[in-house]
Amino acid sequence: MLRAILYVRVSTDEQAEKGYSQRDQEERLRNWCRINQIEVVDVLFEDHSAKTFLRPQWQSLLNRLKTNKRSNIDHILFTKWDRFSRNAGDAYQMISLLRKLGIDPQAIEQPLDLRVPENKMMLAFYLAAPEVENDRRALNVFHGMRRAKKEGRWVATAPIGYRNVTTPDGRKTIVPDEIKAPLIRWVFEELAIGRFNSEQVWKMAVKRGLKCSKNNFWLAIRNPVYCGKILIPKFENEKAYLAQGLHEPIITTTTFDRVQDVLSGRKRNPFNKPKIVSKDELPLRGFLICPECNRKLSGSASKGKKYYYHYYHCKTPCGVRYKAEEVNEKFKAQLGKLIPRPGRMKIYSELVLARFKEEAQRRNKNRRDLLEELDKINTRMQNARIKMVDGFLSPEDFQQIKETCLKQASELEKKLDSFSSDQVEITHLLKKTLTGLEHLSTIYESGTLEEKRQLLGSIFPENLIFDGIEVRTPRLNEGVDLIYQISSKLQGKKNGTNPFKLDLSPVVRPKGFEPLSVVPETTILSIELRARTSA
Repeated sequence: MLRAILYVRVSTDEQAEKGYSQRDQEERLRNWCRINQIEVVDVLFEDHSAKTFLRPQWQSLLNRLKTNKRSNIDHILFTKWDRFSRNAGDAYQMISLLRKLGIDPQAIEQPLDLRVPENKMMLAFYLAAPEVENDRRALNVFHGMRRAKKEGRWVATAPIGYRNVTTPDGRKTIVPDEIKAPLIRWVFEELAIGRFNSEQVWKMAVKRGLKCSKNNFWLAIRNPVYCGKILIPKFENEKAYLAQGLHEPIITTTTFDRVQDVLSGRKRNPFNKPKIVSKDELPLRGFLICPECNRKLSGSASKGKKYYYHYYHCKTPCGVRYKAEEVNEKFKAQLGKLIPRPGRMKIYSELVLARFKEEAQRRNKNRRDLLEELDKINTRMQNARIKMVDGFLSPEDFQQIKETCLKQASELEKKLDSFSSDQVEITHLLKKTLTGLEHLSTIYESGTLEEKRQLLGSIFPENLIFDGIEVRTPRLNEGVDLIYQISSKLQGKKNGTNPFKLDLSPVVRPKGFEPLSVVPETTILSIELRARTSA
């Protein structure tokens, strides 16, 4: 009596749990075996795609047959050849392997005697048809998804910071997640500032509650979906481009572009970017440099009889070594001296507000000019389209004009986005910033390790030097330094000084400075020039 193993397959686990196909296949196979007097040795149920033979149950069966070649299995039976495979090339190889083991694969509803050469033509048809069907379905899905992307719809699993929803009219879309979206916004804003590199920002975001691997984080910060755009990949003769999405953006286009510039190295970082350390006792690690060899001081702890004692030290043979507690206290004491008098902050605030109004008027005029230029580009493209329809312009020339106009329009839209994103409530922001400058020491002492190091990187763009007596630095953040220069000059002093004993003249300013606040750089420089002139 012949012996057979029945192979029952559906494409997904959902079909296996909720559908009737598996039970129906099994019933038909058992009835066929009973009619043809074939003994059923085993029944295998599979819920994987037939594109390949890398299926758990099939691999298990194959290993069993190879190990036990005396199993006396004559047939592997399935209902149709598409249950066996939807890949003709792989199917031929598997059939050859099974026949070498003395096993005949057979579809009961499409029976073929493979000993007859002509039947191989029918086998090719049975195997190729489902493969063609799969390829056609995949191509239809691809074009459908590409069309949806062009219309601004996100057609995949929601990226980090969003969640999938279905609108009342049945359309699927994504909306910002109430918990994760603020974290993603913070990530982009932190990267745009450039105070920490991407890995450090990822670690800080994870501590804040973001669940994301390093690789997925890197893909996320490169994804334009967060600024409301969807990438349309290159396909055949169509170039890649960004389509306007229908979903709500989490960040502005300007912020996204700034982050890409930072990640690509096109924007020079003005801040000191040390690594985030794990010990609260060493907040200055990565900021201090050795006074002997100009290398950055490391930090570590030495174990005494009862306690650990922390030190900043140099790893070179110069042997520089300072007690961390002493350096930290010296630094906090000098930081506490950076307190402007109340009247000086008011003068600074009035100057900033006056200059901000002038800057706002100039920016509004520039914005109007950009809108006029954008209208001209749209008119030019519309006229080109009319000429092509009327036969005065070839499709090739029209395509070239269209690409040029779209490129120019995209650049103008980026500039327009930068204008709209900077419209902030300057009065509240300025008050908050100046209040922080009045209480630097308190903010530093009460802040977390991360906040301390952010403050250090913002106010001290270059490294600190401790000479055993006091802490000094080549320069302060120029926005902060400007306030103390104004203060000193109002007191009648000839040269502005500060408690950190600047090594370099405050008149010569290195390139690449960006102020701590969001006040434009031209605003700060204009205030400084006005202050110097009036003094």
